[in-house]
Amino acid sequence: MRRLWRLLLAGSLIAAVLLLPATANAAISGGCTGSAVIDGITYGPDNDTPDNPIVVPIDKDGVVATWEGSVSFLNTNHHGNLDIVVGPWTIKIADWGHPNSGDKRSANGTYSLDEFKAQFPVPVSLIPRGIYEVSGFHQADGGRCDGHVMVKIDGSPLSNPLGIAVVAGTFLTGLALLGAAFKGKTR
Repeated sequence: MRRLWRLLLAGSLIAAVLLLPATANAAISGGCTGSAVIDGITYGPDNDTPDNPIVVPIDKDGVVATWEGSVSFLNTNHHGNLDIVVGPWTIKIADWGHPNSGDKRSANGTYSLDEFKAQFPVPVSLIPRGIYEVSGFHQADGGRCDGHVMVKIDGSPLSNPLGIAVVAGTFLTGLALLGAAFKGKTR
């Protein structure tokens, strides 16, 4: 009986990790602010709640995000970066650095999501769908900001071979746990 409870607990933990959504949130500290428009939707620190991550339409081609950002401190000799970890890959979204002797405190630009997709060493169909953390920093003579937001790489987990394999593996693991629980229990 004790073995059955252990197997049920292990199975429940596996199912919870695979089936429950990850928590999404945004946090920016240190005097920076910014926003981005992706596929017609504006995102910023105020609306990146656990129920509303930034959505990246990974299956669409030609999507360009427009962005803007600013700092409230002296911004000379600045540098920074922005990365996302997706599965085993760390994808660099941007890095920057400049003497900025004129102390410009805001910037804007565009970012091609096709450029983002091209950094993965696998076809788009194999990029894992789900919610991931984007983190970064901006540092200058007058201060530093750190931040992170949660990003949802949109698409069905069953729309790619990796997702199908995970679901099939979960099902087979469940069957194995069930079989192990009842092994030798027949009378």
